[in-house]
Amino acid sequence: MRKNILLICNYFAPDNAIAAVRTTKLAKYLRQNGYEVQVITEKKDSDVEDEILKKNAEDIKIYYAYSSEFYKKFYKKYNKITQPYKKKRFDNLDNRYRRNPKTGNMEFYPFETAYPFLGSLDYIAGLLKQYDLFLSIKKTLRHCEDFDYVITSYGDAFSLFAGRYFHKYHKETPWIFDIRDAIYRYKFTPCYVAWIAKMFEKQIWKDADCVLGVSKGICKRVPLKYRKKVHCLTNGYDKSDRNHLNTKRLNPSKLVFTYTGSMYGGIQDLSVLFQAIREAINKNDIQQERLEFHYAGNDSAYEIFKSQAQKYGLEKNCVTHGKLSRKESLQLQQQSDVLLVASYDYQKNQGGVITGKALEYMTAKKPVIAIITGDIEQSELADIIRTTKLGIVYEDVHKKEDYEKLYAYIYRLYKEFVETGEIEHKPDENELRKYDYKNLSKRLIKIMNQIEK
Repeated sequence: MRKNILLICNYFAPDNAIAAVRTTKLAKYLRQNGYEVQVITEKKDSDVEDEILKKNAEDIKIYYAYSSEFYKKFYKKYNKITQPYKKKRFDNLDNRYRRNPKTGNMEFYPFETAYPFLGSLDYIAGLLKQYDLFLSIKKTLRHCEDFDYVITSYGDAFSLFAGRYFHKYHKETPWIFDIRDAIYRYKFTPCYVAWIAKMFEKQIWKDADCVLGVSKGICKRVPLKYRKKVHCLTNGYDKSDRNHLNTKRLNPSKLVFTYTGSMYGGIQDLSVLFQAIREAINKNDIQQERLEFHYAGNDSAYEIFKSQAQKYGLEKNCVTHGKLSRKESLQLQQQSDVLLVASYDYQKNQGGVITGKALEYMTAKKPVIAIITGDIEQSELADIIRTTKLGIVYEDVHKKEDYEKLYAYIYRLYKEFVETGEIEHKPDENELRKYDYKNLSKRLIKIMNQIEK
């Protein structure tokens, strides 16, 4: 007999967001393994749809949560009042450096924590939206019957509110709390509201029957007395996403580096990459006119990307594609030569940041350069890239050693490109298979079968 799963999340197909990939792919492969999946998710206003994910979710029954007219009016007024104060601060990236009380170092902070009062107001406004979404499907949750499992995927508090309410009325149904993004985020949760995020975490550790963490670092946040119900299930890739893409290179005469995704307010920092390339140009190891740096994302993020290149006189080599659909983003990756990842990780927060783009890149068959800022000795993302032989990693804590390796790697890629027109790339296929959503879904099924009620 087919088992029934209720999946609750903020992002699901056809949302054009990286956050929708995990939930949709798990639903797709759970169904292929004989499970029936129904979804409750937030209804978005965006006209842009992810056509790949939309196809993956065909025939899945979806219930939508909507923002009320009351909340829409409230947020419109709130935004009108706060926007003038936020804009002049948001645009000034040079004023985002603060002394980190944990490390004593001057570090770059995203808007939310660089300006904690305004950031806290935004956090509360966001929580009100999540609760408002929950209220719109409260009755549906209470009367949902005949589910063998409920999975709530956290990226926003809607899934937390909805999952907790469902669990209250259906205690016999195992509750799996999937943490795609940490609830308390060291660099993003403003200090005045950090207690709320930490309170939510404690409730989840106690009440959920199973906790899935997207990284080992997130799993380690759970206290030891609850650790037996914690499992690590990373993000992954789906080979079929790249079927029928055009593989013709963007510019055969230039070495094309490409970054797709958010810059997270500037905390994603590629400056050291541009520094190494500028040094290579100055030494005549590389010709500047043979390089291009492509970016896909919103305009404000591109300005951050370009400003990092500008510090080393490379802004004229930057090319923006604007915000693309996911299929267009995959196409851009496929036609590029080198793919870029920027991330951050912090020992004080046990690490645990694994940028989903790095896993998406696994099927592109292109070398990956990852720049990881922070103070962790060896991040999980770095470990994944090195183990899979996907490319090279620069970590802040190994500046001198990693900078030399980064310089040599870029020079080798450029030399191969100039001499042969191609770049050699041989990742470890056996290691890569661990991140295939087909295999990840089978691991999830094993976890579900082990849950004790």
